[in-house]
Amino acid sequence: MKRKPKVTKKELLMAMAEIKNSDKVKKAMEIAQNAHKSQVRDGGGSYLTEHIYYLTSLIYADYKNDPRVEDLVIISLLHDSVEDGEVSLLYLKELFGERISDIIGLLSKPNDDDDAKTQEEKYLTNQNYLHNMSSNEEAIIVKLYDRLANINCIMEDNIVLKPEKYKRYVLEVRNLFIPLAKKYKFSKILTEYEKEVDRIEKLFN
Repeated sequence: MKRKPKVTKKELLMAMAEIKNSDKVKKAMEIAQNAHKSQVRDGGGSYLTEHIYYLTSLIYADYKNDPRVEDLVIISLLHDSVEDGEVSLLYLKELFGERISDIIGLLSKPNDDDDAKTQEEKYLTNQNYLHNMSSNEEAIIVKLYDRLANINCIMEDNIVLKPEKYKRYVLEVRNLFIPLAKKYKFSKILTEYEKEVDRIEKLFN
């Protein structure tokens, strides 16, 4: 049985040895920790270790030789800080500059009572959300890995807890994320999506 992935702050810093002393990376880590310190996932696990740090580790592993790696790490650490952590885009602009704050803005969904929406309404919201960011490659990179990190953590207990939510997740991967990965020629992530969709669909049977 697959184990739910998680990455601690210490493990992430060890993996990112080449950039962990960057002042901007340190500041992004601090903001992320404060923004998500009390947030938990559906199964009760830490949002930081099961998502923020895990996602960032995936992006760093695949982009450590890319000149954009520091920016991608900052964006991945902070991609949910506005939406979930009440951090302002103006504050992020002051710290990291307009380009990074604009990308985080693209990755932040409007706060319009998402919990009250049906799964169909959430699907349409995500469809429009992905369309709006589709011209920004760095936003797309972080979002594609964000969804990969999310589906990698879907286990049987999640399916039992919220079956309709995770059926929507699989549908979104098939209809929205896989075509996006094909458009940008992300062959590795495309393979991972297809493998994870097959695994998750078996959990419903």
